Amino acid sequence: MSPGRINNHIITGLVVVISIVSLAWWFSGEHSPAKIEIRKAGMDNRPKTEPKPETVIVGEFFSNMNLLDEVIPGSWPRFRGAYFDNKNHDTIPFSESWDTEGPPVRWKISLGEGYAGPAVLNGRVYVIDYNERIKADMLRCFSLKTGAELWRRWYYVDIKRNHGYSRTVPAVTDKYLVSVGPRSHVMCVNPVSGDLIWTLDMEKEFGIPGSAKGKITPEWYTGQCPLIDDDVAVFAPGGKALMIGIDCATGKEVWRTPNPDTLRMSHGSIMPMTIHGKRMYVYNAIGGVCGVSAEDSDKGRLLWLTKQWNPATTAASPLYLENNEIAVFGSYGAGGARLKIDYDGSVFSASVVEMHKAMEGASSDQHTPIITGDLLWTIMPENAGEFKKQLVCYNISDLRTPLWTSGKEKRFGRGLGPFIVSNNKMFLLDDDANLYIFELGSSGATLLSQYKILDGIEAWGPMALAGNYLIMRDSKNMVSLFIGKQEES
Repeated sequence: MSPGRINNHIITGLVVVISIVSLAWWFSGEHSPAKIEIRKAGMDNRPKTEPKPETVIVGEFFSNMNLLDEVIPGSWPRFRGAYFDNKNHDTIPFSESWDTEGPPVRWKISLGEGYAGPAVLNGRVYVIDYNERIKADMLRCFSLKTGAELWRRWYYVDIKRNHGYSRTVPAVTDKYLVSVGPRSHVMCVNPVSGDLIWTLDMEKEFGIPGSAKGKITPEWYTGQCPLIDDDVAVFAPGGKALMIGIDCATGKEVWRTPNPDTLRMSHGSIMPMTIHGKRMYVYNAIGGVCGVSAEDSDKGRLLWLTKQWNPATTAASPLYLENNEIAVFGSYGAGGARLKIDYDGSVFSASVVEMHKAMEGASSDQHTPIITGDLLWTIMPENAGEFKKQLVCYNISDLRTPLWTSGKEKRFGRGLGPFIVSNNKMFLLDDDANLYIFELGSSGATLLSQYKILDGIEAWGPMALAGNYLIMRDSKNMVSLFIGKQEES
């Protein structure tokens, strides 16, 4: 017998012996085979369970990256600026002209896809951002001077792309910073340290089960920007409450406006106004336009409501005109309307005194028009007939008859880009992040220059003009342009 065959017999014998010994040991103790069950299809022997509801822990995570390098002048503390007029009131002079490259880019940062604009205060820039890769909603803080990220506060939330993600502007004071995420999650933090003060899930708290899937967030996600008024954060959630006030120090609800007419959240924002000597919060909701008292004596009381103006979609915010009148605008051809607010000494009322389609008068699909003196400036939507996508100027007493237009040779993308004013200069963006600079006059505007700033698309987010810096974005990047007269030290 060959050596190879001998080795094979030995190995086989050892395997047999080991098997016999193992079986004897198994059956000698309490090692009898377990009961065999037939698997049920799709169950994998696991008990049937109900799907778990989504758990969002708002503001759960925090990352601190840098210390602020320098506090430099300039502020843009909320949507439409310090005075809600989308005009810069800083006294810092800026340059009147630049070379062919335009204002120098001081910094550029990447953002998640969206149209959220920045707020600026005390040398810091704040923006709400969505990280698609890790599915996280983030409040981020940057240095105004260098663009270095200082900190971020974030939390996991599953958001499916719906024409971008984030699209709101935070509100900031010396003590509080408030943001609203795409699905109406609210964070209030310390604006310097980023420390969390309180959070609010408006979908969870104010949604009505069984209606519109129980959610209040409108299509294309939340566009309403937060308002901080005397250390109270003001929101218009719709659903179970038309409007609410939240104490910024404690997170406690301090007043609530009932919502018996079931008005819903729009993409527009609340605008403080004084009408007939009464300070109020004016809001163009889905379902109607309302005014809510902003005075301590009856804060949160519904003063007036009209359903005469009720477009399906609205993004622009209400605008005070003159003589106790306001202008409101609807999207997708709805046009605009002029509302008259009356007061008989005890009761307020509102009525529509004029309304028109986009082809008939002043309109805006997205950005709220700007008023300078007696003139109203707007970018007309793409369904506005011969004036589509143009910069158009109206007298505030007549929103049907244009005084001046940029002309059919000068249109601005889809008419969705932002514009901002400082003194008699207007900075305007088209879809492709081309920057146009106009000089505004009493009867029209003169184009001074235009520059290609970014190579991106959908530059629709609101701009901020703080001191020497003009901050703008496209769908995925944000840049800061230095527009000062003199170079920084």
